[in-house]
Amino acid sequence: MYIIENKEGETIARIHNMIILDASLEQVMGIIIGDCFFGRDNKVVGKIFNSIAYLTNGEIVGKLAMKKKPDSITIKKAQLLLAWDILSNIKEHTCAWIDETTKWSNKSLKDVLA
Repeated sequence: MYIIENKEGETIARIHNMIILDASLEQVMGIIIGDCFFGRDNKVVGKIFNSIAYLTNGEIVGKLAMKKKPDSITIKKAQLLLAWDILSNIKEHTCAWIDETTKWSNKSLKDVLA
């Protein structure tokens, strides 16, 4: 399992089976298709490359890390249905080229995925 950390190194989200969950593993925040990530509005929010989550404008919203001791979790049916709803409503699943920067976004990952 991967975790997504903010600028301060705090865990803000987790990735399990290409579903982006909040840190408590309760709320579905978005999904990942390939290297692009999508929020609840079914649009590309950004890309993950070099273990960094970039917004489409190139700003950083998180850094990925492998969880040293993976959690043993089971996705709940309601979470799976919400993730499926996001996936099934995506019409455009590609993302334009992103020029990476070292600037962190003022917006949180939770805000951009909402």
